[in-house]
Amino acid sequence: MQKATGLLAILGDSIEAIKSYLATIDQQELENLLGVLPSRSPAGSAEMVMRILVYREIEKRESDDPPRELH
Repeated sequence: MQKATGLLAILGDSIEAIKSYLATIDQQELENLLGVLPSRSPAGSAEMVMRILVYREIEKRESDDPPRELH
């Protein structure tokens, strides 16, 4: 049980590191990354987790953008 707890802690740290990295890259690089990730991947796979993290970062940026004026 201790080994599983340790592995989960490492996994959590890794996910946080990926989230931090995604927050630093520009929008084009983020979209390029999304483009190369498979659109369908097994549940719980690294590809699926990465795709979710990229989507969340894109959504976060879109919600942080101030509304644009229409002309």
